[in-house]
Amino acid sequence: MDKIELVKKLFINIFVFVAVFLIISTTANLVYLAKDTNKAPGAAGWSEQPDFKVYLIAARNLSKRISFGLGPEKDSQRRALLNRYPVYDKTKSFYHFRYSPTIAFFMIPFGKMLYPRTALFWWSTLSIFAYLAALLLLVRQISDDFMPTNLQRYIILWGAFFATLRYFLMILDQGQTDVFIALFLVLFLMAYLRNKEIFCGVILALILQIKPFFFPVLIYFLLRGKRKLIISTIVAFAGLLFIPCFAIGWGETIALLGEWKEILSMSIPSQILNFKNQSVSSALGILLLKNGVISNAISPEKLIYPISAILTLSAYVMTLRLRRSAQTQNEKKSKYFEVSALIIISVLFSPIAWVAYFVNLLIPFAFTTLLMLRSKKRGLFYACLAFYFILSCAVGTDITKFIPGVNSFHFINISLGTMFLAFVMIHSYKQN
Repeated sequence: MDKIELVKKLFINIFVFVAVFLIISTTANLVYLAKDTNKAPGAAGWSEQPDFKVYLIAARNLSKRISFGLGPEKDSQRRALLNRYPVYDKTKSFYHFRYSPTIAFFMIPFGKMLYPRTALFWWSTLSIFAYLAALLLLVRQISDDFMPTNLQRYIILWGAFFATLRYFLMILDQGQTDVFIALFLVLFLMAYLRNKEIFCGVILALILQIKPFFFPVLIYFLLRGKRKLIISTIVAFAGLLFIPCFAIGWGETIALLGEWKEILSMSIPSQILNFKNQSVSSALGILLLKNGVISNAISPEKLIYPISAILTLSAYVMTLRLRRSAQTQNEKKSKYFEVSALIIISVLFSPIAWVAYFVNLLIPFAFTTLLMLRSKKRGLFYACLAFYFILSCAVGTDITKFIPGVNSFHFINISLGTMFLAFVMIHSYKQN
């Protein structure tokens, strides 16, 4: 067997892929866990995995409030308890818990784990297997729907992995939740392909408990006439919001929901202008705010929110038109395109788009790769793919730190790279 055949045989072996995946993710995880995490949660100097710290503290504080179980007759004690153990801490300057009270409730088991090593280890392990499950389930679904060759299947698998690896490693480092969103989106796609709209609604409702910026997709499904999906999303979302009632009662849950709304209204406007924000809407708003007349007349959020709404709605209309005008009559292919487009639109045009959000490009990248493999002309795909990897996966990492000034030059490089991916996906979809 020559070397080329050996490489090909290893490339199309699922055990080799899983082994490489586990080596990379486990090594990264051990490096992150080896950092200084011995200080108490929230103590000065405890900066590792800051996002996980936020979830952990919110869950622990909610757990303490549950364990005390103070009733209305002990109002003064209850107020003191709420101030001492806030789920939504408004005194923090940046890292706020911005998920629903239900997510804090679900995180309580991690809050009860021995800190730091046990809690961090199990959270990271769960994240690793969620990401692996998202990859394998997505490629399995594509294989069932389009019957690619074995080699094509593994090109999609390896490609999707390396196209989102940067974001996955960052998520492990920060202890973020975005890999679970990626997994939920894959499950949403699988249900959408099977016309299980109620299940789609439940999954979308769960996503919205964590990432409210996906709310506008309901407008798209309204335009598509997916009433059952919309109704099930609203009902499931409302039901999920009140799960903590079983532990802390109606009054306390409603109060927490009010605090959630307050923390969102407080924290999101303050983060829109953050230099790490990859949002296209925010970038356009910042450009307009350089005009003195505009900056004096309107606040950043009041400018960026309408820009986000206009771009999002325009992209939805474009998606609907492309779906109707595309040459393909394949309903499944159209649904892959829809879900891929909705993910890209949500990430690019949301007022805030952190780097970790782009791990959700798993579905768009895998679908675009499939279209490329079925196309006879691949030059455009290769060019756009190169721009995507340079802008989204290389710039701002150790790969470019040796180029003077590149990593200190802040711009929406990941979003620009994603635009190249979106362009080639649309082009390939229209042609196939």
